[in-house]
Amino acid sequence: MDVKNVEATLAGTRVLVTGATGFIGSHLCVALANTGAQVIALRRPGSSPRWPESLDGRVEWVEADLRDVARLTEAVRAARATRVFHLAAATTVERGFQIVAEMIATNLVGTINLLRALDGTGYECFIQTGSAEEYGAGDPPFQESASLRPVSPYSASKAAATLFCEMYHRTLNCPIIILRPFLVYGPGQSPTKLIPQAIFAALANRDLPMTSGQQTREFTYIDDVIDGYLRAAVTPGAIGQTINLGTGVAYKIVDVVRLIIELTGSTMTPRVGALPDRPGEIWAYQGDHTKAQTVLGWTPAVPLPDGLRRTIAWYRLAVEQGQVTP
Repeated sequence: MDVKNVEATLAGTRVLVTGATGFIGSHLCVALANTGAQVIALRRPGSSPRWPESLDGRVEWVEADLRDVARLTEAVRAARATRVFHLAAATTVERGFQIVAEMIATNLVGTINLLRALDGTGYECFIQTGSAEEYGAGDPPFQESASLRPVSPYSASKAAATLFCEMYHRTLNCPIIILRPFLVYGPGQSPTKLIPQAIFAALANRDLPMTSGQQTREFTYIDDVIDGYLRAAVTPGAIGQTINLGTGVAYKIVDVVRLIIELTGSTMTPRVGALPDRPGEIWAYQGDHTKAQTVLGWTPAVPLPDGLRRTIAWYRLAVEQGQVTP
């Protein structure tokens, strides 16, 4: 299905987006509004949007916490959405026991609460945002049928949510699709993530402490990921499927940082080995994306060097305009 058909199918439909203030969620809300869809954006009480002012008035804000069943049910039923994009999640790279309760409460129980709130509303499609980290210690390239071997509370909670979604599709015929993006990056991402950190350091000509950097990762530009979400939402054959979204091309972390230095013309020095590698570190992440091409007609269009150029340009302008400080 081409882009025009995707837009025509979504135009005028009521869609609900959870995690709408997050990186992927905010980009998705922009894309959905541009198709002419009626966007209901769910956010936690107290959170704030981060998207272009041009979107003001084109999205209906609703406040609800995934852990508050009564309020969530009220908001979901009032939304009357036919398509639901579930991106809200608690995320962290930590490994300790202290974060387990939050991961389970938001990523697992919150997803179940949302599906429960949708029951009987007649929704046509629920897109669950999984994670490439669910594959964990598996053998790359990861296929969707591979056993899940998470290595962190975050990835374990996402894997558990996947199992519940698959179960509800099988037993209750819930129209669920699971998408697993591989390391998404692009304009507006949190500065706590690797690529924004490296860009900020490069723009400021400030040395960057990092781990050994020998891990290989596959990076997917935000526009490609959003295209995958839109295609999934209008593809009946995707219902009941788990689908990877990524480029299939893996890079060493240290090489990505060096590419950012080259593209920015920076004098920044990566301090390789200054930080310890994480416990249970996974050294190779790479996915098989055949199913995305077969089921969705989706192929990533932005290779890493091009995506980094676009991302660097966005951050450079944001720094010049005083919107962010490197």
